[in-house]
Amino acid sequence: MPEPLVSVLVPVLDVAGLLPRCLDSLLAQTHRPLEIIVVNDGSADASSDVIERYAARHPEVRAIHQEHRGLGPARNAALAVAEGEYVAMVDADDWVEPGFLADTVRLARRTRADVVVTSFWFNALGVSLRFPFAARERTLTGLGAAELSLDLARFPAFAWNKLYRRDLFLPGEDPFPNIFYEDLATTPRLLARATTVAQTRRAYYHYCLRSDSITGDFGPRNVFAFAASLTILRTELQQLGLWDDWYPAYRKLLRDARVLMTIQVLLQRNRIPFRSRGPLLARFAGRLRALAEPRPGAPVATAGRAAGESPAVSGAA
Repeated sequence: MPEPLVSVLVPVLDVAGLLPRCLDSLLAQTHRPLEIIVVNDGSADASSDVIERYAARHPEVRAIHQEHRGLGPARNAALAVAEGEYVAMVDADDWVEPGFLADTVRLARRTRADVVVTSFWFNALGVSLRFPFAARERTLTGLGAAELSLDLARFPAFAWNKLYRRDLFLPGEDPFPNIFYEDLATTPRLLARATTVAQTRRAYYHYCLRSDSITGDFGPRNVFAFAASLTILRTELQQLGLWDDWYPAYRKLLRDARVLMTIQVLLQRNRIPFRSRGPLLARFAGRLRALAEPRPGAPVATAGRAAGESPAVSGAA
């Protein structure tokens, strides 16, 4: 059986200094055939030049240039032209181990999985910490994995530490919304479409936290965008008919979100004025209380309103 084509989606925004490391790690993948779709999302630095240089030298690299639209739309643009049987997502300031694609494709084929989930590394200030991914190499149903992805500590809903069958993304669909934390609003839906999800404890992905990234340059818009993602997720659960069964898991996600945002706003470095932190957290808590209302028809802020309370301009994390 011939090896399947894998499409890697790389959104880029003003990371010219880090992009070569990312692209070099993808070109070093032991898996072939491979296409690397790099979307320049309106970068103001030299990212465009870097992309064109790599595209000229390496036939695997395919360049797309667009006006700045955000991380979610950049991923959607790459997905729209992807031709692979499988799809992976790598942010431009991160990098991956050489066996990332070969090993995950092999596991997907052996287990007939539609999604493969790996462990990963957090890299910050020269220190690498491995995510405590407890799962041994095993499989879950898609619905089981989707529900588990509501647990931020056990099975985070990141888009990038996974290999997906491309047909999980429906024709004409733009799966990623233009808000921060867009994967929280999208990944559970994709997992729910899968028949089988395979897991491995091996860490292949290096997530690099920068002070000027979405999570590093933290401000009020992050808090509102997190609420927007939770709102979209609530609507998805209702539309999928999973609300009643998954309501306890969703309530736990809301509690975890409140703890996470409280730590980020009060204890970690951010751009929020000190006098604004208490009122901001109070508003966030009010949003969570509305989202926790068990009646599906209960009024909650729409995703657009939640994201719109502060500009939600996305970029590569």
